[in-house]
Amino acid sequence: MQIQSFVALSESAIAPEASLQLYSVSKPDREPVKILIIGSQAAVNTIIHSLHYHNFAEPFEWTQFLPKDRPIQPQPGESMRALIKYLPQP
Repeated sequence: MQIQSFVALSESAIAPEASLQLYSVSKPDREPVKILIIGSQAAVNTIIHSLHYHNFAEPFEWTQFLPKDRPIQPQPGESMRALIKYLPQP
């Protein structure tokens, strides 16, 4: 039996685009839309679990926390909108 060692990559070594594709399967009759939540880690997790409660997405489908030093750049032809909601502080 041969033993193999696996080296875990740090989260910053994996491109966010690659991790977005881990749990999504492209469908020819659907357009992909990227959803971004920005806030404290606790607030982001609250929104993710709230969306899960409403059957929007499973928590494991979201990426890990993205690196903060990377600018958000839409691809050609993509548009963005934003909304700010205020959560009660713990």
